[in-house]
Amino acid sequence: MDFSNITLFSLMKSKLEYLNERQNILAQNIANSNTPGYKARDVKEPDFKNMLRSAKNGSAQKLPMTVTDPNHMTGMRSQEEFKIVKDKFTDAQTPDGNNVIIEEEMSKMAMNQADYQKVLGMYGKAITMFKTAIGNTSGGA
Repeated sequence: MDFSNITLFSLMKSKLEYLNERQNILAQNIANSNTPGYKARDVKEPDFKNMLRSAKNGSAQKLPMTVTDPNHMTGMRSQEEFKIVKDKFTDAQTPDGNNVIIEEEMSKMAMNQADYQKVLGMYGKAITMFKTAIGNTSGGA
């Protein structure tokens, strides 16, 4: 069964893609915590409320994907775009110009992972609900 045309699944997919991209950027921050002059970055969260509102009105919003480095491969990624921004919340800076605070980045990663697990749980519950609605309570698809 193709769930891609169902707004709920489309929004959950977008949220998971955002969380995946954010995890990658946070990991880069941690990997560069000792790089002189490196500035912590984060991913600006798309306005999911507006996306849901647009989808309800029949004008679902698509977000195009952005490549953050010219050396990155475009590959088979979705059409989502996430804006990479400098981390405004990190005021501390070391003498070499680096502003990555490991504790903050780890905290953000933990929250990001919890959000990812929450969306995966919702995805699973929605699939179970659809299976129940069509009378398929077994484990098969």
